[in-house]
Amino acid sequence: MAISKSELGAQDLLASLTGDNGMLALDILEEIDNRTPTRAEVQVLKEAFSIVRNPVLSFQLKKSLRLAAFKLKNTHFKVSLDGMEKLLKDTSRLEDLALAITTVEPVEAFLAADMVRQAQWQNFPAEILPCFCSFLRRHGNIQDSQALQELTRHPDSTVITAALSTLEKIDPENLQSIIIPLLDSPQTVVKAQAVQAFYRWNRHQALQHLLKLLFSKNEQDIVLALHHATYFPYPELESHLIRLMTEVASPPILMRISQIMKANANIDLPFRIFWVNRSLEGQHQSLVKGILLGVVRALADKKLIDVSAQNYLNQLKNRVRQAELELIRKSCKVEETEGEEATNLLPSLDQAPETPPAEVPINNEPENLETASREPVLNVVIPEKPPEFVPDFDKYPNLSEQEKVQFLTRLTAVHFKQFKSKIDKLLEESQGKELAGLISLLGKFAGAESAEMIKKHFKNDNPDVICAAIKAAVKIDPETLCLYLPQFMQDKNGKIRMTATRTFVSIDRESIKGLLTGLLSSSNVKQRILGVSTSMLVDFNIVRQPLLNCLAKETSVELLEKIGMVLAANPDRELLYETYKSYRICRASMKAEFKQVVDKVADKLSIVLNKINTVEELLAQVEKDYSLELQDQKKRSEQSSHPQDSAAEASEVGVTIEQLNREDHTIQGILTSKNPDVKVTRAKATIIIWILVAIAWGGAISVIALKLLTGE
Repeated sequence: MAISKSELGAQDLLASLTGDNGMLALDILEEIDNRTPTRAEVQVLKEAFSIVRNPVLSFQLKKSLRLAAFKLKNTHFKVSLDGMEKLLKDTSRLEDLALAITTVEPVEAFLAADMVRQAQWQNFPAEILPCFCSFLRRHGNIQDSQALQELTRHPDSTVITAALSTLEKIDPENLQSIIIPLLDSPQTVVKAQAVQAFYRWNRHQALQHLLKLLFSKNEQDIVLALHHATYFPYPELESHLIRLMTEVASPPILMRISQIMKANANIDLPFRIFWVNRSLEGQHQSLVKGILLGVVRALADKKLIDVSAQNYLNQLKNRVRQAELELIRKSCKVEETEGEEATNLLPSLDQAPETPPAEVPINNEPENLETASREPVLNVVIPEKPPEFVPDFDKYPNLSEQEKVQFLTRLTAVHFKQFKSKIDKLLEESQGKELAGLISLLGKFAGAESAEMIKKHFKNDNPDVICAAIKAAVKIDPETLCLYLPQFMQDKNGKIRMTATRTFVSIDRESIKGLLTGLLSSSNVKQRILGVSTSMLVDFNIVRQPLLNCLAKETSVELLEKIGMVLAANPDRELLYETYKSYRICRASMKAEFKQVVDKVADKLSIVLNKINTVEELLAQVEKDYSLELQDQKKRSEQSSHPQDSAAEASEVGVTIEQLNREDHTIQGILTSKNPDVKVTRAKATIIIWILVAIAWGGAISVIALKLLTGE
């Protein structure tokens, strides 16, 4: 289901109507034509009409403006069949004809369609052709297929996409031969429409083409891909939409993702959004929280949750926290009691407020989930403000260790700056929990100048001090900390392992990706095991490619099983295909283990797709796709290794004197150079022979000339 255009903001609507995507503009206009538009929408149509210079889209905008004017005046526009017949014969009244076609009554559509066919509608000017295509999409049949196929070779991209869209509805079975050449069209809008239609025959290839658009660097391409994504089964796309949501911070794109997700909200989606949102920052994180809130509300509206949206969010936050802690304990291999102290030292899951911010950037909704307003509470007793803490460092030496730690936690940024010299002195003298408290103070208020001081304590014997140094370093010098984290995550002390692992999750996405890539590509099995274990704690899209690279080269049965678990938890068609490729090229002794990974991913993918395909169908499809890829590679290899023959060979084989000179500037070098291609060698020899002949002829001519001159 396409996104309702009425939900688009004015600026987004204007951008969609005036962008490069003619099909998106036509869909929006068709949606507006089928209802009474608002005055704000009419104003946007007027503004778009003044901007658009494409004659086809300009004509369509004018048609929709005229129709909107009739509807706002409560005037029913109606053209009789006799009137339509006259309009079809008068090409000077195309605008009236466009309105007549758009507003045909269903009861008259059959007769009107015959009139349109008899008038040879496909030969009309390009401006009105999308109107005919839209009419036939609703009231046409297979006898219109030939005329529509002719339009797929039209010079205007908007006409091509309109024809493809209609063919997809009335004659899908004969569309494949037309679509395949269009998949490589230089016009993105044509390619996207072809991809949508191609899904019927090859889901994997169609999704591959769609994903290229979805993860393009061009924002208009992404908007176009999201528009067409609504015509694909949602389970196929959810994982890719989540990945896009974490990689793109553009509000218009996130708004479109939000609309798709709300329309297809399911009970597992909020957890997945919350999980990946932990690694985002700033406004990007706030926007994704808005999407999360919209999805939860959609679930509540569908009666899929039995508590209020606010209570569900609170439960979800606790669920994510518990899942994260459980994964950390497993990856750190610590008992629950051993890691409890380290857990208490750490901040809450993402230090987010109990109530995520409202979807203000996505939808204008009230911030309070339960109600927009409440009755004022009477007789509220406002507690007195506690007295401001004034640190007394003269009494500090007489405090117990626990009192010293409490004293340090109450210091503010102002206190830190005011008593900096005393704090520096304490850092040199303190130890144990007191030193840990002082290092935590540096993490809160110090700058990069304290990085070396914190780093010095990485080698301390006290676990509390090391844990404090890790947490301080992640705020002040995360780049340096990343060098030490693998070591800390394998420390013999469970508290240090848990603190390091939990801290790892809070590092920025790029640093996490670099660290995990290094671990997963290591030649050390322990390093790879650590990389796979910790990859469960982060957004899968960060480690997707490093995990696949690791899988392709893996030789450890234990690690293969672990990688298979991570991959199977995040299945999609592309992932299954890449896993299958690794299975086909792995060593013979590992075939059975790799096949288990492939089967596991296929099984989970079939479940995620709601049994759109069985496991057997998925495996058959990837095997077919892999065979096609091998055939393509073989063809390209044959084309590159069998060029044409002759001195003629030299030019036909693509070997010129200049290319030979680039290889070796001497004849001796040419004679002794090695080249496995026999034809290239023959070409070189031919050139050398002609050079020697030229030299011989030149010498003979020189001798004859000399004799003539000397008279000998």
